[in-house]
Amino acid sequence: MRFKLEREKTKTTPYILIDEEKGYMRFEGECYLEDIIGFFKDINEWLENYLSSDFTKLTFDCAMEYFNSSTAKLLYNMLRSMDIHAKDGKNIVVNWIAAEDDDMLIECGEDFKDEMESLEFNLIIQN
Repeated sequence: MRFKLEREKTKTTPYILIDEEKGYMRFEGECYLEDIIGFFKDINEWLENYLSSDFTKLTFDCAMEYFNSSTAKLLYNMLRSMDIHAKDGKNIVVNWIAAEDDDMLIECGEDFKDEMESLEFNLIIQN
């Protein structure tokens, strides 16, 4: 059975959707909880297993509105792992979605994009 996870957003956690059958992952909203490692533990485990498998594609839509430094580090580590696997020829696309008036999120997306070597990283600015 393929992994599927959907978590509704709360005041301190984002909406999360993972659909392994479709090769799709989405984070949306805000994330500033204290136990970031515990909250994302099953997601990180799934991601590492998925990236190590013989998958067809992975699309990650990241439409975060706000996140703290712990979440930024977690996102960076996830993206680096994706980038390493993309270097091996895996089809991985990241869509970093930010509002046109959110300079901080746009800059963060640009910084993440600059750090990735092989990952298809699209910065999508919405009005």
